[in-house]
Amino acid sequence: MLKIAIIGFGNLGQSLAKTFADLGHMVLAHSRCDQSKMAQDLDISYFSDPQDLCEQNPQVILLCTSIISTESVLKSLPFQHHRLDTLFVDMLPVKEFSKALLLKLLPSYIDVLCTNPMFGVERGKHEWNGMFFVYEKVRIGSDGVGISFCDNFLNMFEKEGCRMVEVSCSEQDKYVAGEQFITHTVGRVLGMLTLESTPINTKGYETLLDLVDNTARDSFDLYYELFMYNKNAFEMFERLDLAFDTLKKQLFGYLSDVVRKQVFDNAEKVKMGHEEYMMSNPSHNGAASESSSKDMRSHNIAQVSNSKAQIISDHFDDNSRLKIAIVGFGNFGQFLAKTIIRQGHIVLAYSRSDYYDVAQKLGVTYCSDVEELCKENPEVILFCTSILSTEKVLRSFPVQRLMRNTLFVDVLSVKEFPKNLFLQKLPLNFDILCTHPMFGPESGKNGWEALPFVYDKVRVGSDESRVSL
Repeated sequence: MLKIAIIGFGNLGQSLAKTFADLGHMVLAHSRCDQSKMAQDLDISYFSDPQDLCEQNPQVILLCTSIISTESVLKSLPFQHHRLDTLFVDMLPVKEFSKALLLKLLPSYIDVLCTNPMFGVERGKHEWNGMFFVYEKVRIGSDGVGISFCDNFLNMFEKEGCRMVEVSCSEQDKYVAGEQFITHTVGRVLGMLTLESTPINTKGYETLLDLVDNTARDSFDLYYELFMYNKNAFEMFERLDLAFDTLKKQLFGYLSDVVRKQVFDNAEKVKMGHEEYMMSNPSHNGAASESSSKDMRSHNIAQVSNSKAQIISDHFDDNSRLKIAIVGFGNFGQFLAKTIIRQGHIVLAYSRSDYYDVAQKLGVTYCSDVEELCKENPEVILFCTSILSTEKVLRSFPVQRLMRNTLFVDVLSVKEFPKNLFLQKLPLNFDILCTHPMFGPESGKNGWEALPFVYDKVRVGSDESRVSL
């Protein structure tokens, strides 16, 4: 059993104290703010005066102070009252600073162990199993007592399932700058965007929302200290700023004037063509009025069932057999093809790159060019192309060879662009369905059940055969 004095009895100190006490160790506590009530609730001895604490001859003194207050706290301790074999342990998130400070202010006969539990009160509130605990034995006496105190202290965390990693303080700071500091920075930047949960959150977006939530629980003082007292943090901040600037230049470099015009300047032309079609089809999906048309164009959300995955929409009759042509047979096209085939549909594929062998293994008929693809008379043409190449691919289609009621579907990750493009380039007798499966090969590898599938019936003819597609 160890006698452990915790200096700095905030959230982290209290969390550690509870675990230490549960493990059978004697725990003492001191803090600048009066935490006697909390200590009493945890059945821990509390001392308002650090001299009274030190007179209890603790074997281990654990510093859970803020980075900025550590020096003044150390200077206030009466070292003459300490045991000669006392072990000082710090848990500050910056290590070179705390190591240098402890070596500077502590007498040479006092042992020093610098640690960094890579979890906080929130992440470690239930258990520490699998969490990293990083440490450096900065100065441990060669006598058996000092080694025993150090080993017994570390064993507490190992027995609780922590993954123990012995790393120098300088290496720890490098890792922390690339991990904790960058995490806090990204979390705070995203927090300033006031991101909100949506009905169609992807798993990646959920992770970002969790990150914002986690970083919001930490004070700005902690973030400032991670920046101020870790010499690697400024370099990481500069690299982040440079990376963002480089990415922005790359994006705007691709966004040429031609693409800008195609994406943004043709809205009026699209609107006129679409309204002309709507006027010539007054019973279009029951949407005769402007208000009902807007309702129809609004995004609908379908929860995808694993056993009856609705590839096209919730109106898809899974008993009917469709002939579906997938254009763009990369990872995502192959990913969709597997499920479509499993449901018993006929799948054709075409891509700029040669995926003949992959298609053959999946049971897909691979076409070497779009002419060959269109001769097969697919009922549905599913675009899985990149956003940038979609217009070029669409222009290459010999639409005159297709059936008049062919349904064009896209799964691009942006929606207004393909919608406008399809309305511009496709004859009025072709139907258009814009979709966005909010999952990919990774998040959907174990099935699509409960994953959101978003769609907009942009232009679907009113006759039964077209609606059923």
